[in-house]
Amino acid sequence: MNKLIQTHQRILKFSQWMIALLWIYQGLFPKLIFKVEDEQYIWQYMGLASEYIFWIISLSGIAEIIFGFMFLLFTQRYLHWLNIISLIGLFFFVLLIYPNRIYQAFNPVVMNLGLISISIIALWCIDALKQIKHE
Repeated sequence: MNKLIQTHQRILKFSQWMIALLWIYQGLFPKLIFKVEDEQYIWQYMGLASEYIFWIISLSGIAEIIFGFMFLLFTQRYLHWLNIISLIGLFFFVLLIYPNRIYQAFNPVVMNLGLISISIIALWCIDALKQIKHE
């Protein structure tokens, strides 16, 4: 039983680290360091005045980094559900703005499905660990 707990804990910890790493990367590189044009286009599409776009991109990058760090600090079901729901929402938003992106290389389908899958695995581990501890 102890080995089973350790296995689930390792899988959960790895999942948490990978989700954190991907969110931190996503907030840091395209938004804070390089200010990718696609990020600017998203905010222009939403009708935001151009003088605010730089700041909003920076704030969204900081928010993504904070969200990523939350996975390093907390192991909670609600955090994974928030991840899943937000990724589904972001996917449909990107589909609305960039419909041709879903079949190109490095598309949002790959990133979003990967992160959603990791969160589902983490949810399974959280449930399994609770169940094992109650036995």
